[in-house]
Amino acid sequence: METLGIVLKKEKLSKKLFHLSLHTEKLGKINALIKLELKDFPLSVELFSLSIFNLNITGERIEVTKAELLKPNIPGEIKKLKYLSLIAKYVDAFTGSAPDKKIFELTKFYMMNVKGRFLLAATMFIIKLAFIEGLFPNLTRCAICGSSKNISGFSLEEGSIVCDKCSRGNLIPWNETLSKETIFLLKNSFFSVNSCKINNLKRIKNLLEKHLSYRIGTRNVI
Repeated sequence: METLGIVLKKEKLSKKLFHLSLHTEKLGKINALIKLELKDFPLSVELFSLSIFNLNITGERIEVTKAELLKPNIPGEIKKLKYLSLIAKYVDAFTGSAPDKKIFELTKFYMMNVKGRFLLAATMFIIKLAFIEGLFPNLTRCAICGSSKNISGFSLEEGSIVCDKCSRGNLIPWNETLSKETIFLLKNSFFSVNSCKINNLKRIKNLLEKHLSYRIGTRNVI
């Protein structure tokens, strides 16, 4: 079969045999083997590249018989390498073998089209991934009493903001401004906010990372 895919991981098994982790349009996340000869064009299976893959599927074994490069994605700087690695790790951690067109299109956009403002892009990707996965936190009303005023902090246990009156346990510092900025990033596209100044990107990103890790029961992905 033929499918569009993005290379998330690449491991050399022998001189010519490689193991690939691919995020594909038709099969979701898969592991596949590929044999590369000297005549083959290696960029089609390099990290973060977008290619069309021809697959031979036999039981649980998947082999790439052909890879046609559509768009190379070689990071030219350390910041971009870290950014692309972050996106790849989140996709690897939060997606399964079932195909999800929304997640694939989200991943393709944020891996292939972002040229700068990597902290903004990474934060927006995590926010939108959480929303698609049904894991976006409650940032509008207190989880205990339903109040939308006097936010005291964010509760990982509740997956929600908590007001001053209902404050209890260990809360992550949070306020209404942070909630508004997070929801603004969720509702808008990257290019539409690329020129905007968002003051709390690191705090928003850190909160979403902790929230997602808590919800799926693992340590921080990054």
